[in-house]
Amino acid sequence: MEFATIVTERGKINISRITLEALIRLILLDVEGISRPKRRRFRKIIQQDNVDNNTNINQDIKVEIKTDSIAVNLFLFINYGVRIPDLTWEAQSKVKERIKEITSIDIEQINVHIQGVIFSKKFQDKRNFVNQGNFLKIF
Repeated sequence: MEFATIVTERGKINISRITLEALIRLILLDVEGISRPKRRRFRKIIQQDNVDNNTNINQDIKVEIKTDSIAVNLFLFINYGVRIPDLTWEAQSKVKERIKEITSIDIEQINVHIQGVIFSKKFQDKRNFVNQGNFLKIF
């Protein structure tokens, strides 16, 4: 198991990679516009691709602990209508600030990967994309 180590005057503090990922997951709950896809969608993907059920296809946060740095990769689904640059900037800054505040660990790099867009129920029906009454008859 990988650990991030903080050295204090009283000794060392080791924080596991899994703990950092859980903290980041909780921090991201405060960011407006990030969506969590339903698990049944991933079951369909797993069945279609014949992927082993033990494979974690929903790896939404990955923390890489190296000897001199920590890198975080966020794999996010966002809600339709959210401005992506603003959302990613907010997610990066909140994660960096809150992890520093909670654990005293500096994160060197936070990469955000947008995996998809989740549409609200009103956009899921194709008939709602185009309103027939909005077009003019030319002929």
